[in-house]
Amino acid sequence: MSRPPISIVIRTLNAAETLGAVLAKLNRGATDQWIVVDSGSTDGTLEIAQKYGAEVIPIRKEDFSYGRALNRGFNAARHDWVLSLSAHTIPAHADFLESYGQAIERFPSSVTAAVGPILGEFDAALSGGITLFQGNDLRRGFGFGAGNPNSLYLRSAWQRRPFDEEIGGGEDLQWYFDALKAGETIAAVHAAGVHYRNRRSMRAFYQKGRVDYRAMARFFEPHRPSLSGILIRAAKLALYVPMGRMDWAGAKGSLAHCVGNYVEARALARPATSSQR
Repeated sequence: MSRPPISIVIRTLNAAETLGAVLAKLNRGATDQWIVVDSGSTDGTLEIAQKYGAEVIPIRKEDFSYGRALNRGFNAARHDWVLSLSAHTIPAHADFLESYGQAIERFPSSVTAAVGPILGEFDAALSGGITLFQGNDLRRGFGFGAGNPNSLYLRSAWQRRPFDEEIGGGEDLQWYFDALKAGETIAAVHAAGVHYRNRRSMRAFYQKGRVDYRAMARFFEPHRPSLSGILIRAAKLALYVPMGRMDWAGAKGSLAHCVGNYVEARALARPATSSQR
């Protein structure tokens, strides 16, 4: 293996439907390390993880937070670079880890984290190249979905600054902005894309939409969704399904996430509006 070895940390809870596909597409190198942090799966997730040789670290449901689960996984990592990957994000190409490995060799010394694009199930993978973010560059976002479902960290930087275990979501954004404030660089590795295939309920996607919007709003002024925008989105999704660009499960999840964004944006704007009266 020509690239540096990578420790891969995957958080799981009843992810048997997709975990096998994720691990099968990773094209693991002989010295790579697989770590699964599981919060109580009962559907065969653990058997799949063990089949592929992953180290399983249990965490109680009552102790779970996104940041705490990652910290436990990163603490068990042996390599200099650690990849946080979702159990629902399937690498778009067999050379997914190779894309990160080649990028590591090209990173300037100031890079302490990197992200790859999170694509819809039928989205095409992006082309190669690396974009570097410094200072206030991240205020406008990465230009594609990104975060801890597909994010690489320098372990020594994580040791200096572990993930916040108390926030309910957005521990990745918190880490990125703290890194930029410290003069570090975040890289976007365009070829390291993954397809997101989570079949959670519409209610779960709605809640995730609220959490994601709230997390973004802590750091910058996100785009405020409108009711007309949701209707346009719904019309597009209704076209994408018969065109084969998306299935109904993905379309419903996407729409529920948009509605969650909209509701949370209105909730956050309410106190500001009231205080002006």
